[in-house]
Amino acid sequence: MTKAQAGHRSLTVATAGHVDHGKTLLVRNLTGVDTDTLAEEKKRGLSINLGFAYRQYEADGHDCLLGFVDVPGHIDFIGNMLAGVGAVDAALLVVAADDGVMPQTIEHAAILDLLDIRSGCVALTKIDRASKTRLNKVKAEVRELLAGGGLADAPVFPVSNPDGGGIDRLSNFLHQLLLTKYRRAQLAEDRMFRFLIDRSFSVRGIGTVVTGSCRAGGAAPGRSLLHSGSGAEARIRGIRVHQEDRDRLRQGERAALNITLEQSLAGRGDWLLDARLRHPVTRFDARLRLLPGMAEPRPNTRYHLHVGAGHHLVTLRRLGDSTWFQVKTREPVHVLYGDRFILRDPAASHTLGGGSVVDIFVPARGRDTAERLAILAAMDQESAAACRALTSLLPDGLDLDQFSLCRNLGAAAVADIAGKLRQSPANCIALTMEAGEHPRLLSQEHYRRHRDAVLAALAGHHRAHPDRQGVGDSQLTRVTELRASRALLKALVAKMLDEGAIARTGSLLHLPGHSTRLGEQVEQLLGKLRPILQKAGKVPPRTRELAEMTGLPLAALEKVLRQAEISKQLVKVADNRHYLPETMDQLARMVEQMGGPGGNQGFSVIAFRDASGIGRNLCIEILEYFDSIGFTRRDGNLRFLRAGKR
Repeated sequence: MTKAQAGHRSLTVATAGHVDHGKTLLVRNLTGVDTDTLAEEKKRGLSINLGFAYRQYEADGHDCLLGFVDVPGHIDFIGNMLAGVGAVDAALLVVAADDGVMPQTIEHAAILDLLDIRSGCVALTKIDRASKTRLNKVKAEVRELLAGGGLADAPVFPVSNPDGGGIDRLSNFLHQLLLTKYRRAQLAEDRMFRFLIDRSFSVRGIGTVVTGSCRAGGAAPGRSLLHSGSGAEARIRGIRVHQEDRDRLRQGERAALNITLEQSLAGRGDWLLDARLRHPVTRFDARLRLLPGMAEPRPNTRYHLHVGAGHHLVTLRRLGDSTWFQVKTREPVHVLYGDRFILRDPAASHTLGGGSVVDIFVPARGRDTAERLAILAAMDQESAAACRALTSLLPDGLDLDQFSLCRNLGAAAVADIAGKLRQSPANCIALTMEAGEHPRLLSQEHYRRHRDAVLAALAGHHRAHPDRQGVGDSQLTRVTELRASRALLKALVAKMLDEGAIARTGSLLHLPGHSTRLGEQVEQLLGKLRPILQKAGKVPPRTRELAEMTGLPLAALEKVLRQAEISKQLVKVADNRHYLPETMDQLARMVEQMGGPGGNQGFSVIAFRDASGIGRNLCIEILEYFDSIGFTRRDGNLRFLRAGKR
């Protein structure tokens, strides 16, 4: 990496304001670049599409790049304006001194506030056409317009585009703003790569090129990413910032990427992502703020949602009596916690309000209960505080895999938060999940409640069935009446086994020191059966075959098998077929794998036969047994893992 690249600093500024107030000419004075490139733009004298311009310079030993996104001011092109301001660092609100604050000035200022853009300034143009009294009046109008918003303290710079008056003062402010941005250490956060696309085109001899903004993380040529819309892999061939090839792209920088992706797939509003971040959703919960005088969104009415550089048709539903809304999109979208959005009316004629995404893992039921609203309130704060609040609220603990994905937190950031919560005063319990990257965090209170429920259930089972060694994992959910998922219950059992609070004999869980009280003769006969069943593996002998192999009378053997079944030392799959519990556990794990990561992948008897090597008739008996205990469910010729059993 060159010294210039190591010390590179950038700032992306969006212009905003009413049509014909001088935005494009002002950008040309600041950068020397005319952003109106379309013939229609030059003919009509107004911006239609987004324009991009840069000024590169050195300051304080750094290679600085000041970038501008020149957005249209005409109401007909507000969609293009919204695509331009969705991923910028600061705003330059332009107001003509002769016109003053106009309708699009008001709407653009509202949009900047709704998007929480808090850095920027105001350029008061055409000062050569206004008297001093008029200038003071327009300044007062601007102050009144911005009062109470993120740009309330933004400085106002009177400028004259024809002769360049005041341009140097405005330029110096923007240069200082660029350096201030980096003093906030925005790039120190541990985030996964996320690049927002606003344009795509094909270049002969080069291939697909996309331009946009790196909103999180960093990447270098050779890095493989996923395209948010199609899920297709896209490898970065090259990175170009302004007119310079780079060997590294960092958060906050605008760039052009040469990628290995069909150009027809990439469109405005799409993302290039770290593979772990691709989680398209059609529902998300958000906090919504309506502009004064705007009516509340009506259910089953389609509104226009602008997020990032994308535009989507959505319906909204208020959650309870609150500012929380659930947003439902027509097609999958890629959003994460904190993403800001703008909501416009069904006719797309005016802005209704805006807000921020809070949760992309919305529950199927109870979406507007008091408990759910409390969870949303807990989530809508900085990450460490949100984790502390959520571990107290969630009986089944905080899923750090979902939490980190929703907030785009890297492994180091998650480990730091989890480590602090496991220390005093929180003292959270970290449960290792079977298929998760991160642990699940449980408060001490919730963990004790789960632990006491398991211990009480096992003690009750031992009292009721002294002749049984214990209960299997799948049976534990029923005897404890816990609503926890099978994955969480497994993690709880593993933790309690490590602590010595419970014990396992074969596949059966029990309290330490508990043993079954079977007759001596039955124990002796079981001692003969176990080696035979162990050797037989997945295809145990039938009952008559066992009688012949042991020399036991059939009636006596059936009595022993019944008692062994009651004590859970054997599993009766069919009238004439018994398995060892550990063998059934192996078969259950095989079924789990066939059910897929989410448990939604169906499989047939034939598929189970081919995977297990067991005959078809016995496969049917095994799967019917799993159906009977609630481990699987049959749907036609397919079987699926039951919800909550995974």
